[in-house]
Amino acid sequence: MRDTATIEQERTVLRWGGLAGILGGIVFILVFIIVAAFVGMDTLQPEEWIERFPNIRAARTVENSLYLVVLILWVPHYLTLYRALRGASLAPALFGSTLGILGLVMLIAGALPHVATAPLSDLYHAPGATAEDQASLVLMWEATQGIFNALLITGLVILPVGHITLGLAMLKSPAFG
Repeated sequence: MRDTATIEQERTVLRWGGLAGILGGIVFILVFIIVAAFVGMDTLQPEEWIERFPNIRAARTVENSLYLVVLILWVPHYLTLYRALRGASLAPALFGSTLGILGLVMLIAGALPHVATAPLSDLYHAPGATAEDQASLVLMWEATQGIFNALLITGLVILPVGHITLGLAMLKSPAFG
């Protein structure tokens, strides 16, 4: 039988994990507000994005940084869900948490596109940039964005599978289902 200190530590871990998930969700809503208010929801051509980037650079940096914070907060949330569900349903808890964290890792890898696109924008807007230079930089912008989009799509495909698997584990757990 577990002693009181162990049970209290377990509850503390579950609380912290729950709070991390809640805080991550709240910050994620804030990210959408920042995008809608300061970046805009327009679909633009790559050349339009690179031309517009200096005007939205600060908003993009804040948006992407907060998005990274969200993803980092969700990692302990997944670990906590594994901890809470492993007793009743080990396999779905393990696989769901693993796939969830793998999805988050993919999203984290693509969370800071401004690190790659800001220097391209700086070169594009440099006083000595020729039309050929700018055309090449637009292509580099597109290629860079393609890499970040691939990471995003991969993460968004894997993450829901983790959610569904954790949901199955929850259905089998007396504490949840």
